[in-house]
Amino acid sequence: MKAYRLFEWKQPARLVDIPVPEPEAGQVRLKVAGNGICASDLHLMHEWDKSPSHIKVELPMTIGHEVGGWVDKLGQGVSGFETGQPVIVTIAGCGHCRYCAMGMNQYCLNKGKQVGMGLDGGIAEYVNAPVGAVVPVSDIHPADAAPFTDAGLSSYHAVKRVAPLLTGGTTVAVIGVGGLGHLAVQELKAITPAKVIAYDLNDASLELAKESGADVCLKSADENIEKMSVEAVLDFVGAGATIAQAAKMIRPLGHIVAVGRGPGIFEFKHNAMPYGAMISTTFGGTKAELMELIGLAEAGYIKPHITKFGIDEVDKAYQLLAQGKIQGRGVIIP
Repeated sequence: MKAYRLFEWKQPARLVDIPVPEPEAGQVRLKVAGNGICASDLHLMHEWDKSPSHIKVELPMTIGHEVGGWVDKLGQGVSGFETGQPVIVTIAGCGHCRYCAMGMNQYCLNKGKQVGMGLDGGIAEYVNAPVGAVVPVSDIHPADAAPFTDAGLSSYHAVKRVAPLLTGGTTVAVIGVGGLGHLAVQELKAITPAKVIAYDLNDASLELAKESGADVCLKSADENIEKMSVEAVLDFVGAGATIAQAAKMIRPLGHIVAVGRGPGIFEFKHNAMPYGAMISTTFGGTKAELMELIGLAEAGYIKPHITKFGIDEVDKAYQLLAQGKIQGRGVIIP
């Protein structure tokens, strides 16, 4: 089968032929329908010179962590799935630590290797996934559902964090309306009554925000930031400059969620924000939230903007992603 694999740190990944993998005990083999591509893939391929300790990547490894496909074969001890069933892949927790007991599998203290982050990923014709990471879908093609596993879920987890603040008559700002931000706009409109203001530097991204349901779309310029006052900010850039912009418009008791991992520093000190306001970080989302998100998508409330590429176009797709030329999410179809 074809697979897009990284063999050495800071060296180009390559599309190669490898054997179809056999699922181990506790795993499900999927025939891949599509794999979303993500900026974190670019960091992994081009910036890392070793694996972070919490991820445990060993090379060679197939790239890709936003996976949708069909169940192809069950490993020993696996039940509850049928061959041909459409599914997507999320983060598997250990199931017994405090965070897993709370339903927060993405914050698991004992996470093992994950698909595309330690285990071989989904830019391939087949992939094995831990059964605890596999989530069924029904009315959505699994290639179209693949971006929900990271772009959709990470944004939805952030939306759920601020949703209690967003009652009638409130306002929320979304900074950065790319692969995650355009879905956050839709999610906010689906589950809250708040007015949504979208900010970006790119005109095409602002047009996508408008199509996604944003009430107001503005360039991320200081003059557009300083005149706003909002209960919550979802920052999908996460740079020091964008967090500083968020601090300028947050109201007392407001909440800034920094989802993006941009560069730079925000100096947090007395009077940096109004009293009672907070900044939090986030990572992924829970399996329950992913199920909620799929339910909203199947009901027609949320639809990712997708550009599809064949597996032979994977290098081109990542080049376009690095250049900021993919609106919404790119998906590799094997």
